[in-house]
Amino acid sequence: MAKGKTRREKVTVPGYDEMAYGIPHRSNEAEVHRVHPLNDNQSAALESLRTKTLTILTGPPGTAKTLLSVYIACEKLQKRQIDKIYYVKPIVDVPGERGIGYLPGDKNEKLEPYFASLRDALCVFMAKGKADYLIDKKIIEFVPIDYLRGRSLNRCFIISDEMQNATEHSVLTILTRLGEGSSMALMGDVIQRDLAKKYGSDGLSDAARRLTRLGEYVGCVQFGTNDIVRSGFVKEVILSYSDLYEA
Repeated sequence: MAKGKTRREKVTVPGYDEMAYGIPHRSNEAEVHRVHPLNDNQSAALESLRTKTLTILTGPPGTAKTLLSVYIACEKLQKRQIDKIYYVKPIVDVPGERGIGYLPGDKNEKLEPYFASLRDALCVFMAKGKADYLIDKKIIEFVPIDYLRGRSLNRCFIISDEMQNATEHSVLTILTRLGEGSSMALMGDVIQRDLAKKYGSDGLSDAARRLTRLGEYVGCVQFGTNDIVRSGFVKEVILSYSDLYEA
């Protein structure tokens, strides 16, 4: 496929159809965009997400790590390969910024900003109403890492985002939740770590170092600046900060 262009098709809404959820079908709402790879690393990521138990995706912002993971999770939901999608993201305050406690509202409203990147990814290839439905019915659910302890998650896809801000023990907790028929995407940008001063390392890098030897179960894709597809500006910004990525 030629770079720089996205081929789009009309397809069934992933995980959202009359047979599965008993909701009325409206033809004008059932048209969504299929995601197609724009480069070799995106192709490798899609293949691994479809076939491996664990896929580790690392690299700079704008390379579609979250989008590809959400898309394949919804694809598996549509094909009835899984029953649920869990979105896991560390609740970590950015140094120098106000924490979650300063946000208005109750607990759910405070957590909503952590769900925003998932909603953004969903709305790339399905109508907002479809995305809201899947989330409201908890077919797609955000779960803080602490709430995962002791659980066994079967027939699901776990999207573990921003894992550069998770500790090694937190990543171990997430990985050991995988039950029968489940798979996971573990992703982030190790340069954008907000825990470095406190812990000196991160769970994403640690997992990549430990688990890539498990080739039968684990796929690992390292995106680079040439894989940035968000915008030309973002690519130029990352290139301007290239010394951080080369450190």
